[in-house]
Parts: sequence; structure tokens; C-alpha cells
Amino acid sequence: MSEFMNHNQTVELTSSAYELALRLQAHPNISARVLSILDLVENPDDNCETASFAELEVVSELQKLGNDALQDWANSQEKKKALACEKSPEMRRQRKKQLYWYSLFGTIQVIEQTFICVKTEKVFRPFSSSAQIHCRGYSLPLQRAITDFGADVSFGKIPEKLKEHYGITVPISSAQAITQKHAHAVKLSQNLASEIPHRDGVDQIITEMDGTMIPIVNTTPATDDVQIVDRRKNRKLSWKEARLSLVEIPGQKQSLIGGTVGTVNDAGNQLLHSAIRAGIGSNTKVHAIGDGASWIVNQVRRLFGERASYLIDFYHLCEYLAAAAPGNEQQQKKWLKQQKQDLKKNQLLKVLKNLSTRMEPEHLADKFAPVRVCTRYIKNRLEYLDYKSAIDADLPIGSGEIESAHRYVIQNRLKLTGSWWTVEKADDMLALRILRVNNDWQSYWFNYYQETPLIGAV
Repeated sequence: MSEFMNHNQTVELTSSAYELALRLQAHPNISARVLSILDLVENPDDNCETASFAELEVVSELQKLGNDALQDWANSQEKKKALACEKSPEMRRQRKKQLYWYSLFGTIQVIEQTFICVKTEKVFRPFSSSAQIHCRGYSLPLQRAITDFGADVSFGKIPEKLKEHYGITVPISSAQAITQKHAHAVKLSQNLASEIPHRDGVDQIITEMDGTMIPIVNTTPATDDVQIVDRRKNRKLSWKEARLSLVEIPGQKQSLIGGTVGTVNDAGNQLLHSAIRAGIGSNTKVHAIGDGASWIVNQVRRLFGERASYLIDFYHLCEYLAAAAPGNEQQQKKWLKQQKQDLKKNQLLKVLKNLSTRMEPEHLADKFAPVRVCTRYIKNRLEYLDYKSAIDADLPIGSGEIESAHRYVIQNRLKLTGSWWTVEKADDMLALRILRVNNDWQSYWFNYYQETPLIGAV
């Protein structure tokens, strides 16, 4: 019985090997590449001894195999689609045209047979239509890789990254155009929720908001009367505030980020959308933290009303106190430590009394009167300094999360040396950066593949 089984297995193996040999014979480039990979695996000449060298060689061969496979696929599909058109009485053969596009495996090129529809007299390209490609286009997997790099590094460095990781060359202009195209698509795809559900949600959420300045450039547009040859001579450089918001649920590590280069209401709408995604409901309490900027307080009140409590960032307030501290360095540390303890116990009157004993004369400008500035700051924000309640509820009293987000969301890309943005491009790039931070990257590309399968030209 075992001999019979072994015989059957041998016959089956021989049959499979024969079928594979026939199929590979139809694809000589792929067959040669497979043999090269087998030579690497077997290493008959002992010239591939180290694991790292072997890995590099395998990666190189797989890159070439991918190009050969895509090339053979394109040629095969072109013949199939052309043959199907030739059988149709409504199609008449026209001349052949060269078609090529760029992929993660390099350039793919095919000579495509074109046809003309007898009824409409329009040119029809069967392979281009079925494969959903344009000549000189970029495949979606390649666009995804370009956008991934473009979200992190300057546009000029994208080709270097592609060459390093995929062995392919892409012009800087194309890399920039593709990244900006998808950044804009991300921005347009934002469908911000604006209604807090009329049902119970999570018990508590924590929100933080803050702004940072980013470099903006404006150029004078050309008119019918005046054509501007060099826009660099007419550009105006300025700074504009980009605003971030953050929502998290106590005890959970993942937070949701929102951001915009738009108005304060736009920033608030981003915050509300994040809160709804986090699970805010009719029963949810909102613990909001930020600096003393009035726009943040106003947005929290507008969005959440009485359900929200607002707290001035403790460490932001301590900067004012540190500037007002008396004595030498050691005395300043001791004094500041005591004020911090009093603040955490809500002993605000005690802190104000300590400050009042050293109040500067009114004729001194604010920059020479840190005690007066600190006193005014506290008095104008007394209702937002309830640190004791936050500490008792095990809620944060500092907005370090949003300050950290400014670094890894905005500054690491939008404030690179030499980077200047139009407002629209900055808003798009910010949306792209936030997409990644919020783990929506996979979802965006899944939807984009479904809605836009076309390999488009840049």
C-alpha cells in the first residue's frame, strides 16, 4: 500500500513539475529569474556566505522578478483584450501605440493595439481601459509609497528614499505632485461629525487645544495685463497659526488628533469631531485643558457648554510664577515650590497675597514687571484654576500631550528648514499627517483603491 502511495505521489509530482516547466517556458524572463534565485539558495560556488549579503541579493532578484512578472502580465493582457476586440464587428483595427507606466518594480512598457468604434468613430484602447492605466502614470502602490515618504520628509528627499528601498527613480516634481494630490484628497475626504449623539456615551473625555506658528508664503497671481515671470520676486513671507486639538479617554493610551490652518471655529469643529469619534454622549463630562488663550476657552464653551470644565495648563501658569520668583536661584526654587503646592490646594488667595507684597510700580512696563503680569494673569482666570478637583478626580492638570503633538504632527514636517507653504497646501499636509497619527491610513487607501483604481498621470 505504501509503495502504491509513493508511486502516485511520484506521478503527481512529475506531472506538476512538467506543467510548471511548460508554463515557465512561456515566460523565459521569469524562468531565468527563478533560476537565478535558485542559484542563490543553493550557492554552488560558495560566493554567498553571509546572511546579509544573501538577503541583499534575494531582494535585488525579487525586484527584477516583480518587473518581469508585471511586464509579462501586461503583454498577456494586451493580447487577450486585442483579440477580443478583433472578434467584434463594431471594432476596426487601428495603429499600435506605446504605453508605459511606473510601478514599485520600475517602468512597465507595452505596445498596445488600438481600435476605432465603427458607430462612434472614437478610438478605443482595450488594454488601457481594462487595466485602468494612463501612459506615464504612477501605479497606486507606488503613489502610496511616495505619499508615505512625502508625509515625513521634504519632497526633495522622496526620490532618495525610493531609490534606497525600492531601487527605482522618480522625479522630485512627480513625488511632490503625488504627495500633494493625496494630501488634498485626504482633506476633502474629511466628513466632520457635528452632532453629539442623544444617548449615553463614555463617562469622561479629556480635551486639549493649542496653536503654533507655521511659515506661509503668498505669491502675486498673474493677471490678464501682467504676466509674472518669476513668482519668487513677488512672494510675501509670513507666519500663520496652525491649531491642534486632542481628545482622549482616561486610562486609554490612544488619542484622537484634529487640526487645521483655518479659523478658530474650524479648529473647534475638528475637536468636536474627535470627541464624537471618542464616544461622547449626553452623559459625558469634558475635562478641557489649555493655556490662557481666549479662543480655546470660547471653543470649549461653544461646543460642550456646561458639561465642560476648563483648566489652565498648570505648567504654563508656573512659567509666570517662575518669572516672578524672588531672591537667588535657591530661594526662587523654594518659593516656586511653595506656590505650586498652594495652587494644587486651590489656595489662590494665598498665592496672590505672596505676589502682592512685591508688586512693581505702575509706571514700569510689563516686561520689567513680572509680578504684576503674573498677578493679572491669575486674577483674569480664577474660574479656570481648580487644580484640586482635577487632582482628586485623577485627571491631568497639564497639556503636555498637545504640546508633544505639535512636535510630531506639525513641526517635524511643516516647519522643516527652508519649508514655506501656501495656506491651502499647509492645511492639506496637516490633514495627511493627522490621518497617519489617527491610524486612518489603511482606511484611506482602501477607500481610494475602491473609488479610484485608475493609474493616473501626474
